[in-house]
Formats: sequence, C-alpha cells, structure tokens
Amino acid sequence: MALNSNLIPDPNLLSVDDAEGVLDLIRIFGRAAPVELEIGSGKGAFLLQMAKAFPEKNFIGIEWASAYAHYAADRFRRHGHGHVRIVNAEALWWLRIHLAEASIDALHVYFPDPWPKSRHHKRRLIQNAFLQQALRVLKPAGPFYIVTDHAEYFDHIRRTFSEFGQFSVEPFISPLRAVEGNFLVGTNFEKKYAAQKRPFYSLLARKPG
Repeated sequence: MALNSNLIPDPNLLSVDDAEGVLDLIRIFGRAAPVELEIGSGKGAFLLQMAKAFPEKNFIGIEWASAYAHYAADRFRRHGHGHVRIVNAEALWWLRIHLAEASIDALHVYFPDPWPKSRHHKRRLIQNAFLQQALRVLKPAGPFYIVTDHAEYFDHIRRTFSEFGQFSVEPFISPLRAVEGNFLVGTNFEKKYAAQKRPFYSLLARKPG
C-alpha cells in the first residue's frame, strides 16, 4: 500500500523520539481514562469499532508499516476520534522505551504474522521477551486478547504462555461483544479469512490481579 499524499495523519499519528522516554499518557490524550493497546493495527478496522463503542476509553495502535499507520491515523481524524493514537514503530522496542509499568488496561494482538518457516520463528511477536513486556505494562488483572488463523502458531502461542507461567489463560470473550456483528474482532484479516472459511484460534490471557 503506497502512501497517499492526501492523507492528514495529524493529530492522531503519535511520533515521539526515543529520548523522550516514558510517556505521560494523560498529557498525550488530554484526559485520564483507561488505555487499551493494539499491536499490528493495520488500517485501523478494530480500533475504529472500539473507538465508536467505547468513547470513554483511550486507544493506542502500533503498526510497523508506515503506509498503514498513516492511513489509520487519517481515518481516525476523519471520524473525529481524538481518543486514538497510531504509532509507526517496532512494537517490542516501543513498549520498552515508552510505556510505564502498569499503564495499559488491555492488550490486543490480532492475526500477527505467523512466520511459518522454521528459520523465521524467531521473528514471531509472541515470544518470552514480549510476554515480559506485556506483563510489565498491563495493569493488574489486565486482559491480553489474541486471535490467529494459523494453527501451528497458535500451538506455539499456547506453549509460550504455558512456559512463561505468569498469565492465567481463559476462554476468549470478544472485546466487541457489546457491538452487533458476527465477527470476533472485525479486522480486515478476519473478514478476508472468514470469507475463505478459515478456522480461527483465540486466547485470552490475564495478568494476575
């Protein structure tokens, strides 16, 4: 997806230098409110639904692809959702540098790249180092939602959580259960894969309270 020169990502695109360190989320959003974080936001389909359904919450989406990050930021600007910020960055690094301990109320990861070849497994997001950061930034009893269409990756995810041992694993309950629709989370990938009749695998992990 090429960048559209007509996009206006400000003020929803959050660009910060590493030197700024841990961010003051109240200052960024201009209010104190629960903050939920999605990693791999793509074009922002999931966060758009969440922003509409929960205007009392703040949302951050992290997207590695610059074109998608700018598109999503422009999309939220057009919809008037000032309580959403999109970050164009590598997720694990950004969490380490910019998020304080126990600063996030919920974490969402939907259809992460499965990196199916064995030699690429080290590139997968769900690894021990990432779970350490997820545990650090989530508030006590904070939920971590995951959905994938890739069975082998889901086995890896469950095994990684089991070996990490610091989250409880629960049946998945869609964060959009109060919103009408037939999708788990309504991302573009989910809609595409649902049309292809692919099975989905989901997990809700929770930080101890």
